[in-house]
Parts: sequence; structure tokens; C-alpha cells
Amino acid sequence: MKRNIKFSIIVVSLNTKDDFIKTINSILNQKYYNYEIIVIDGNSSDGTIKEINKLKNKIKKKIIEKDKGIYHAMNKGIKYINSNLTLFLNSGDILSNKDILNKVNLIIQKQKRVDIIVGKNIVQSNFKYYSKYEKIHDLTFSSVFSHQSTFIKSKLFLKKKYDLKYKIAADFDLFKYFYSKNKIFYYTKLICSTSKADGISDKNRLLALSEFYNISKKYTNNKKISFFLKYLFNFIYISLVELIKLIIPKKITLLILKFKYRNRCL
Repeated sequence: MKRNIKFSIIVVSLNTKDDFIKTINSILNQKYYNYEIIVIDGNSSDGTIKEINKLKNKIKKKIIEKDKGIYHAMNKGIKYINSNLTLFLNSGDILSNKDILNKVNLIIQKQKRVDIIVGKNIVQSNFKYYSKYEKIHDLTFSSVFSHQSTFIKSKLFLKKKYDLKYKIAADFDLFKYFYSKNKIFYYTKLICSTSKADGISDKNRLLALSEFYNISKKYTNNKKISFFLKYLFNFIYISLVELIKLIIPKKITLLILKFKYRNRCL
């Protein structure tokens, strides 16, 4: 029987006091206690720092200072992990129930070898729906699962951290790298987290698309034409969607989104 594992949970925040409290409470409410919390705050001015200071007996490490973006903050947290598995939560992301860490621990106990555990994520918007959830493969062109529900073997960060030249898709780059190195991904139907809609990639879709394209090319030698066609198709699609949003009423936009995510709605 394997020993119960230790988790590192890195929480990144910036001027999101209420969301930060929800994220921390979802961790502290876990029935599984073998974890450490690392908080990286970009020098918030809305009261978040006061909340962080209240947790001095609950968190292993806090870093409060300006950073160069979310992935820079995440890399800061990586320096302090001392665990078997690492999970990253943005302020506002919450673990979906009190048994998540316990259930992930049980997965580790049963598997002979696993490097990355991928669970499901629910997006909370004007309606609820499941995030995209697919297996990564050679032709994967963009994010296919949520980092908020992905547990990464901590020692993998000795080989690679988040590449800061990517502002939106550095997590996609990280997972493509691990896949290219034949790391073992284990996919579970466990719903691990809930996140809010309109994240950074939702607000910068064309930049995200450009980064997805460049990353995809980097990890292949013979599919570059295929990736270019995907890029071109998605560029046209995203541009049309953004144009339509400017023209039609929000109620109609909401109906279109519900239709788009109809197979993933709750």
C-alpha cells in the first residue's frame, strides 16, 4: 500500500478579495489534510493582503509583490513546493467538494504509475457548463482540459516551468511538453473544480489562438500545414463571433452560447 500523498496547492491572486476567500475556504474545508498552501499575490490593494495575513497559521508560504503576469506568479510558487502533486488555483477557482483531495489520493494509490491526473471542471457563467475535457495527443491544437482540475507530479517541475513568453497559453505549452516526453496522463471523470467564465483567454481569444498555433508547431515536425489550417479557420470564426457580439443583443448572444455548449450544459 502506498503512503498517502502530499499536495501543494498554489493560489494566485490580485485584487480579488471575495474570490480569494472562496478559493481558500474550498481548500481548508477538505477532509484530507496532507497539503500545503502557497499564496502568490501581485500586491493587491483591495483588502486581499489583509485576508492573506489572517491565514499565517494555514499557509506554508506567502509572496506579496508585483509580478509579470499569472505564469510568472505561478513559477514563483513552484520554488517552494515540497510535495508529491501540485495543483494551481486562480483566485475564484474552488475545489468542487470536500472530498476532492481524498479521491485524488485514492487514484494515486491504485495506479502503478501516473504523472498528471486530469479531472473535469465546471464553468460558472450565466449558466453552468463543463469545460472542454479531452485527451491530449499529437494533433491537439489548443487547451483540451482545465488546469484548475489538473494535478501535476511535483518533481516534473524540476525539468520545466511555465514559459513566460506565452501570456495566455503557457499551461498548454507545459502539457504539450510533458506529452512529448511521454509522461503518463490519467483522465478521471471526477469533477475537481469550478471556475468563473471570462478568464484571460476568453478576453484575448486572438492572442490565445496565436499562442496555441505557435506552441502546436513547436511540438511537431510533420503537421504544420494542418495546424495552419486550424489556425486560419479559428481566426475567421473568432473574428466573426466578435463582430456578431457587437451587433446582436446580449440575450441573443446568451442563447447562442447555450446552444454552443448544449452538450456540456448542466
